[in-house]
Amino acid sequence: MTSSFTNLWAVILEVSVSTMPRTPSLRSLFLAWVCFCLAFNTVFRAFLTMFLTESGYKIPIRNMDELLDSGIGLAYLEFYNPIFEERDRTESLKFQRNRVDCPLFDVCFAWAKYHKNVSFILMDKIAEENYAVGSYLGENSEPLVCPLDDGVVFSFGQSMIMFHGDPLMRRFNVIINHVIEAGLHNYWETIQMNVYKNYYRKIAIPHPLDGYYSFNLYHMHPAFYLLLLGWCLSAFCFMVEVLYNRVL
Repeated sequence: MTSSFTNLWAVILEVSVSTMPRTPSLRSLFLAWVCFCLAFNTVFRAFLTMFLTESGYKIPIRNMDELLDSGIGLAYLEFYNPIFEERDRTESLKFQRNRVDCPLFDVCFAWAKYHKNVSFILMDKIAEENYAVGSYLGENSEPLVCPLDDGVVFSFGQSMIMFHGDPLMRRFNVIINHVIEAGLHNYWETIQMNVYKNYYRKIAIPHPLDGYYSFNLYHMHPAFYLLLLGWCLSAFCFMVEVLYNRVL
């Protein structure tokens, strides 16, 4: 009985047994037991590896509809209320339901930056400036906040105020159209952003350090080192046993 239990335990640990089974029935039993242990061990290792390496990756929110349906608080200032009130009633109710009181923009930004429990509405130009100066980057240059792929909440235009009936109005319209069509406005914005980036020298890492990443052999270096250590200890124990048996 002791030898049988020892052999069963040896099969579980994937080591050689002390005595080989001789009868066909016992050999069949051990063959079935080896197959069962192999399948069970493979499944257990697969689930254990998934549990240890699972990064908790979730599908990111890509647009405003997914953001509103997710239930994440939406923080915006008071002067945005008339814009949302003019929308469809169903969409307006979604904004009001997810609304979070935001006394100041810095407060909303701190909530999103440190607690990651709210989202906020910001103009594209201001967001690009904050990325350029490094306000949205952490100590390791990882992005602390990120924009939506399709996160346009509303669009608005800029206008120049002139007196009614000004004779230069048509000339101003022509000049503005030429500036926009030639791409000078975008060129000036790019120059300004490059100045910010060169002055503050903040570069964002494309993938956050605490986000999803692929698991490869580089992350398995500690496991291989431990395996090599185990092999060295096994070889040392084997040499000790051989020398012990030869001497005594």
